[in-house]
Amino acid sequence: MLRPTLIAFIVTGLIASLLSGCATNRTETKKDLSVFMPGVARTVVIDELGAPISTTKSRAGTTVDIFTFVQGTAQSKKAPRPVEPEQADAAEMMAILDQFGQSPTKLLTGKKMTIQVNYDAEERVRDTVLLRME
Repeated sequence: MLRPTLIAFIVTGLIASLLSGCATNRTETKKDLSVFMPGVARTVVIDELGAPISTTKSRAGTTVDIFTFVQGTAQSKKAPRPVEPEQADAAEMMAILDQFGQSPTKLLTGKKMTIQVNYDAEERVRDTVLLRME
């Protein structure tokens, strides 16, 4: 019969090895930069990038968000989103470029980016401004 201390030692070792494996496999996921295309809803942008570091209202009364994130090195685990009809052509072009290894987003991998997103009155992306890239 095993002693309780031996069992506790084995269980503790297993838990520690599992946790260390999880920590070493952690990588930043790539963000889907197609959310910056005009017409994308603000909620979709926030779903992809997380909460903005700053939200203000412009003089015209529209929302302006500022996001900071690192464009990671691993493939995104998120399920693909449905594409709005007006975005279909751009989404198809990005998929074709990705398939042939010519994706413009590969140039941004590992970069810390700060981006300002300007929305229209309906809270859809109007335009974006790259404020900083490190």
